[in-house]
Amino acid sequence: MAAYVHVSFLASFSVLPRFKEVDDILALDVSSQEPLFGTNFYSFPLINAYSTNTCDHQVHSVSPETLFPTLDVPLLVVGDLNIYNPLSDPLRSCSPRKIGSSTSYFEKAAESGFALLNPPGEYTRFPLVGKARPSVIDVAFANPLLLPLFKSWEISLTSTGSDHVPITINLARPSLVPRPRYPR
Repeated sequence: MAAYVHVSFLASFSVLPRFKEVDDILALDVSSQEPLFGTNFYSFPLINAYSTNTCDHQVHSVSPETLFPTLDVPLLVVGDLNIYNPLSDPLRSCSPRKIGSSTSYFEKAAESGFALLNPPGEYTRFPLVGKARPSVIDVAFANPLLLPLFKSWEISLTSTGSDHVPITINLARPSLVPRPRYPR
């Protein structure tokens, strides 16, 4: 598991590890002396997970409850969750067991107000050997406080030596919507 932080980002923000009691999670705190991205927040966490699973895809090492907490700060959740779901990969034919295994993640995310950032069907894993087809098992979610800052999601085909491609999440200042003026 890795999290790449662009050097230009580090020029303006601090990125420090947040130690969690859960295996298979890399948590980072992004902070600044100034409010982040035009908000009132000076920091936000990022959760990067690698959820291993059993051969039958029924038990995962990272639970949906761990990934999608209710927080009063912006939160980005990314990772290789090893789940297959029609919401992220609509053209993939999955067994009911695989869909059932992923449903708890998507339901918990929705229940907690998180939005899937991946464009449906945009592959994130390209097997290096064998006959397996590309898949979407690396996903990104934003909670309701981070979603207005979301600008774009994209993959890079730059080789990292892995069969997974890096995902880039771009954040921006929220759009300023002019307040309506009412006659006095």
